[in-house]
Amino acid sequence: MSQSPVNDLSERASLRYRQGWRALNRLLHEDRSFSGRERNSAFLNLGGERAAFATASAVTGFDFPDDARGLATVDWDFDGDLDVWLTNRTAPRVRFLENRTTGARSVAFKLEGDGRRTNRDAIGARLELHVDGDARSPVRLRSLRGGDGFLSQSSAWVSFGLGASAMPVKLVVRWPGGGAEEFRGMAAGGFYKVAQGSGALQAFVPPRDRVRLPAAAPTIPVAGEAARIVVPPGLPVPTLALLAEAGGPSTWEPTPHRPALINLWATWCAPCLTELAEWTARRDALTAAGLDVIALNTDALGPEPVAEAGAPAAALRKIDFPFASRRLALAGLHALDHLNRAVLDRWKPLPLPTSFLIDARGELAVIYKGPVSAATVVSDLKLAAAGPEARRAAATPLAGRWLDEAAGTADPKRVAALMLDHDEADAAIAYLDRCLRLLEGRPPGSVDPRQAADLRYLAGVLQRDRDGGTRDALVSLRAARDLNPQDVRVRRELAQALFSAGQSEAAAVELRAAISLNPSDRDARHELADLSQRLGRLEEARTLLQDLVKEDPRDGVTRYRLAGVLVAAGDAAAAVSEYKQALTDTPRLLEAAHDLARLLATHPDPAVRAPDEALALADRLCSLTRNQNPQFLDTLGLAWAGKQDFAKAADAARQALALTPADQTQVREARQQQLRDYESRLSPPR
Repeated sequence: MSQSPVNDLSERASLRYRQGWRALNRLLHEDRSFSGRERNSAFLNLGGERAAFATASAVTGFDFPDDARGLATVDWDFDGDLDVWLTNRTAPRVRFLENRTTGARSVAFKLEGDGRRTNRDAIGARLELHVDGDARSPVRLRSLRGGDGFLSQSSAWVSFGLGASAMPVKLVVRWPGGGAEEFRGMAAGGFYKVAQGSGALQAFVPPRDRVRLPAAAPTIPVAGEAARIVVPPGLPVPTLALLAEAGGPSTWEPTPHRPALINLWATWCAPCLTELAEWTARRDALTAAGLDVIALNTDALGPEPVAEAGAPAAALRKIDFPFASRRLALAGLHALDHLNRAVLDRWKPLPLPTSFLIDARGELAVIYKGPVSAATVVSDLKLAAAGPEARRAAATPLAGRWLDEAAGTADPKRVAALMLDHDEADAAIAYLDRCLRLLEGRPPGSVDPRQAADLRYLAGVLQRDRDGGTRDALVSLRAARDLNPQDVRVRRELAQALFSAGQSEAAAVELRAAISLNPSDRDARHELADLSQRLGRLEEARTLLQDLVKEDPRDGVTRYRLAGVLVAAGDAAAAVSEYKQALTDTPRLLEAAHDLARLLATHPDPAVRAPDEALALADRLCSLTRNQNPQFLDTLGLAWAGKQDFAKAADAARQALALTPADQTQVREARQQQLRDYESRLSPPR
């Protein structure tokens, strides 16, 4: 993985850094380990002049097999020693390690800055504790830090260990805002608050009603391919592509208002055949539960088919399988794989057999990896009809308490995003369309309009990026706007689609609405200014850009755009001033230098025209681009012409013409005419 691009801020370094994180993220999703599956470690400082450490992982109880991430220390029970909270990427996500050291002696302080010279939390303060009774370490040092570990913040209490005999004498606090204070009057085992400028310690009495956390050893499920995964409500199942069969449909999706069970199997998979035989024996129970069952064969989805086309049907006839069956197409398998990955962070290939229980709303309820009994499926049908809280309780493999009040719902946009990651834009659009059809089929008032608006918005974005999809995008984005008029993203995206469709006036209306919703959105105001200029509303464009400049006077790009509007409005003198200020703020803004040079070289007003300055700018631009930019060379010719040196003007024009691409017919004709004009002004030879 690339290091953070702190010193090298080039685009290449930033790209490598982002690629490194994406590669790491993919590896973790594929069940790799960030730490190489190393157990947690703890090390003991042995002291001495040379730093030496010994491993204390096992004796301290730190050596869990967890894939740990964050660590924070806190005297949780106020008994004088520091306890530890750990967070893990793997289960259990949180561990509390109680420090049960006996006879611990310490003193602790909590600082408070005055809020003027020092921040209230006193982050950055340096504490010096002077002690008697320890000749080797008469002064103990601590610093108060904000964020002292990966995504971790330890307690704001600063604790000093005293050992067996040391006694605290005085505390010196060096505040981050400047100045130092000395405090006395503390005792071993005490807790004290230290307010900046108070001159005295304030004793703190720990609360007596601290929550006692009993020790427990959670049973972690053994990792493997077999699993029963309960899914939160809200994740529709995509339409599945099937292999063509005479008289059979080419796709499958659940029958409205009926639960369904999809099963992936193969003729060579013995557990698959055993599972299907058990379902056959329990056909009455499955049918009585109102469940539609469909077995989808995957024999044809490998690099080469592993069985004859009729083998799946023959295998099912052999067990007298009573339910529907079809052969799954590769696109259908991909859709189910994306559905699976949207649920789990563990991106592993689907094993065989795998089954998907779908509720009567057409949403995924449970994923079964490995064989599942008919009794389990029938039992889970009740869960499929339950609400988010029941689903969440059933989904958790470990006991515990929920910190948040309400259970969440699954996000179908994750499925569409995974499809996009695999260059399946059409599949993503089709999936979003199915999600919307399911939402629209539900009773009025049962669906949050913002949810449907989000799906419409995403569909519109994808349709706009697709060739010839502007019309479809407009339908989706207008629907998203009507469902959630307060969504700025929708307004801006709709404005872009309208502009692409040639509806500039309507695009301006949407941009104004977006700005009224979020006046601080500088990008939207820039877009409206550009559009206003195109529509000839130069005063509106000028006002928008001038307001942006007032908010950020050092924004050279905005000043450059303002200068262009001023030129169009006929205020060349003001434009020159803005161009020059833009170059002062952003010296590498070559476009501003070029436009300024052209204005100074060609403007009819002698008060604005400045041939010498134009020539200096144009010559500098051509030098920077090594005479390889035809536009800059063309402007250099104009500058020389302004100096009445038509020979050099003609030479620059020839270079510009030679570099102009052949397919730019109109540009070439204009430059040829310009060259002829320069040549006609040359003095005749004597």
